[in-house]
Amino acid sequence: MMDKSVLIKSVISLTIFSLFIATFYFLIGEDKTELPSQLIDQPTPNFEVRNLTQDAVVHTQDDFIGKITLLNVWASWCPSCYIEHPYWKNYAKNKDITLVGLNYRDKKEKALKFLREQGDFFAWNLFDENGRLGIDFGVYGAPETFLIDREGKIRYRHVGIVTPEIYQNKILPLVEKIKKGF
Repeated sequence: MMDKSVLIKSVISLTIFSLFIATFYFLIGEDKTELPSQLIDQPTPNFEVRNLTQDAVVHTQDDFIGKITLLNVWASWCPSCYIEHPYWKNYAKNKDITLVGLNYRDKKEKALKFLREQGDFFAWNLFDENGRLGIDFGVYGAPETFLIDREGKIRYRHVGIVTPEIYQNKILPLVEKIKKGF
């Protein structure tokens, strides 16, 4: 016959172990590409940032007004950005969407070299050398992509590579909703 204290300890240990396994199971199932953002359905942050390729041009949040925009956060130091970047060539063919790059915490020379070698498929590129604008958007790293509606409100955030599947199954349906006045 088992001692009562051993039985209690066994039940407690089994309960803790079961809770640990349940927690681990639920965490594995979370989609890490869809991090919650306090900015969803909020206007883009106010900013004034130089264009990466044209020093004399300054962009502000008002540049998003009147168009549906995909803002892609990228950098030359980002290995995933090299994988993702060729996809932007195909996405640029969609005339309903304006593609804008946000070069994040990068050196200008390296960023320009990246665009020369990989191609520049963006309507324009914001240059965020110190990462301040990225912080205002809540960026964790690169790549990240934000869907911005015609009023300049952030409607969707994707962390990681925007694969053709993500573009087709998540972004395009949201673009259609925005076009219909969602």
